[in-house]
Amino acid sequence: MSEKVKIINVIKQRDKYFATIENNPFYPDGKGGQLGDRGKIDTAEVLSTTETGIVLNKHLNPGEYFYEIDEKRRIDIAQQHTAQHILSAAFERIASLKTVSFKMGEEYSTIDLDGQDIEEEVLNKAQELSNDIISKCIEVEEIVTDKERAQKYNLRKPLSDKVNGEVRLIKIDDFDISACGGFHVKNTGNINLLKITNTERLKGNLTRAYFLAGLRAIKDYSQKDSILKNISAILTSGLYDLENKVESLLNENKDYKNRIKKLAEKNASYLAKDLIEKPVVVNKNRIVYHKKEDETADFLHKYVDLKAYTLIIEDEKNKTFSIFSKNINCKELIDKLKMNNNIKGGGSEVRGNISGDIKFEDILKILEK
Repeated sequence: MSEKVKIINVIKQRDKYFATIENNPFYPDGKGGQLGDRGKIDTAEVLSTTETGIVLNKHLNPGEYFYEIDEKRRIDIAQQHTAQHILSAAFERIASLKTVSFKMGEEYSTIDLDGQDIEEEVLNKAQELSNDIISKCIEVEEIVTDKERAQKYNLRKPLSDKVNGEVRLIKIDDFDISACGGFHVKNTGNINLLKITNTERLKGNLTRAYFLAGLRAIKDYSQKDSILKNISAILTSGLYDLENKVESLLNENKDYKNRIKKLAEKNASYLAKDLIEKPVVVNKNRIVYHKKEDETADFLHKYVDLKAYTLIIEDEKNKTFSIFSKNINCKELIDKLKMNNNIKGGGSEVRGNISGDIKFEDILKILEK
């Protein structure tokens, strides 16, 4: 902390403090889609930044204080921002896809492209071209000019009519030149790596591309590599055989599930015979009650004669009841239960479901009326 900043005023906002700063040296959050600065003023942490001031974690009286800006964060921001310029230019060159907007987050960044159904080949080529530019260690030039002179350059994006006065251009050889006020690396090699991690379709015929650059991309690779190695060890499979191993296990699991399902249904046919021998009789209605223990309960309604019996299955784990019957109106029963109990549910005349704070005895009380 070698330089000082002057705090004009401090206002408390819940458990935080907004400080108005003279000649604020902290880059504001969201400007140009970029993250803002963090750091310290005296012993107070900078939590967020705006054009006019900053949010602190503790109160400071108006006056002059030494401040410190988090330079590691600035390097990360510069890596993401320059990477965005390169990636946007790559998409234009390869598929004439223009970047409509850019947003940098604490974990990842995104660009919104003016097109949908972008093929995997296009994504791969854009990523490959971006990393080729990065690996060439091209100088990233900063050109400060005015609006009239700026328009003589082959800008990737035209200047807004709102732009007046001094204009700052970021030039990467003949690959890209754009107006920008954010942080950038001095050399494309400082980015190290760029990785497109995901895409999603947006309304308005747009596609959002998620990407990581610099240390973020390297960290992401290391984490995923570690995860794959751990899974490989758990499944006793070679790393490059892992995909086939997982597919084999999924097919095996599917087969086991089908077998269990068949066994559960067969067991339900036997269980139904036992249950109908001991029904609970309420107003001549014979109630078959069962507490769900496994998949067997899911097939009971197929093997209980619902014209002769009302089947009620309780799932204690999920706090639900399933009701099946062709001799009482299940919908009317559930409506009555909802009037007298704090529950949710619904259904048809022959089946329904309820959930909430209710017991089997509560259902019987309604049936007794």
